[in-house]
Formats: sequence, structure tokens, C-alpha cells
Amino acid sequence: MTVKSLSDEDKLPIKQVIKAISKTMDDVLRVVDAMDLGRTEVRADGVYRTYNNGDTVKISSGNFAKKRVEKKRIKLF
Repeated sequence: MTVKSLSDEDKLPIKQVIKAISKTMDDVLRVVDAMDLGRTEVRADGVYRTYNNGDTVKISSGNFAKKRVEKKRIKLF
């Protein structure tokens, strides 16, 4: 099913959305790994980037404690 307008987005099956996002993420991660750009990870004390060779670099420091999300609605567009 193709979404042609914003009013149609709620009619798209959630399984199809999840499958499309997962496939795209796999493609993105494959390119990132091939270029050795590293994976970004948010921890409680900062943001870190881990490269293929195992080196970890702290990019930013701060307080990134886990927060609860009250609304679980996802807007795709």
C-alpha cells in the first residue's frame, strides 16, 4: 500500500511500516560499517562513537538519563 496523502497514513499497516524501516536501517548500517564511520550510542553520561576496530570516542558529555514517553504516536511525515 502506498500513502498518497497525510490522511492515508493511518491506513498503512504497522507491520509494513516496521518492515520498511528495518530494511532501510539495515542498508544504512551496512554503508556506515563499510565506511568505518562508527556507531553512535547514547549513554547516561554522554554520546559515544564506536568504530569497527573497537575504539570508543566520547563525542559529547551531558546528562542523558532515560525518560518515559507519554505519547506513543509516531508521525512519519
